[in-house]
Amino acid sequence: MKAKLRIFGLVLLSVLMVVSCSKKKDEGGDGETMLLSDGWKLVSWNGHTEIAGSVYLQLEDDGTFTLYQQVGNLATAGYRKFTGTYRIEGDDATGQVMSGSYSDGTSWAASYLLESRTSEELRLRSLPENIVSVYERIVIPEYVKLSPVTVSSRGVRDPEPFL
Repeated sequence: MKAKLRIFGLVLLSVLMVVSCSKKKDEGGDGETMLLSDGWKLVSWNGHTEIAGSVYLQLEDDGTFTLYQQVGNLATAGYRKFTGTYRIEGDDATGQVMSGSYSDGTSWAASYLLESRTSEELRLRSLPENIVSVYERIVIPEYVKLSPVTVSSRGVRDPEPFL
């Protein structure tokens, strides 16, 4: 389960990075603006939409990310906050790969091929496992951002980061 959550997190992070680095026409003008969103929520992992716990990903233009990962069951859930940096390498012809590391220097469990990205969806494929994670553009709820939990406050083991 831990390995699945770690892979899921990596995929989620990868998708968010891809979306934040893509360009979209500015609908109010003639220039281009970065395709940024309030955040992304993992909605499918390895072909399944029933996911044990919620994962939210926020990618920033400066190459930083924040990952919020649910800890505990639905009745006692809280969110663990992970931060770090990411990078996207490659091009549209050969494919773009997203990778990163957490603030403590630990690398993500995998790199992710940016399979597709739109203003509403981010699709990442973990390398080399080929597990697809699908993220939906969403405003990350304030209760997720404002009340990160510590492991001791929920009586559960510290989760491995999703990415």
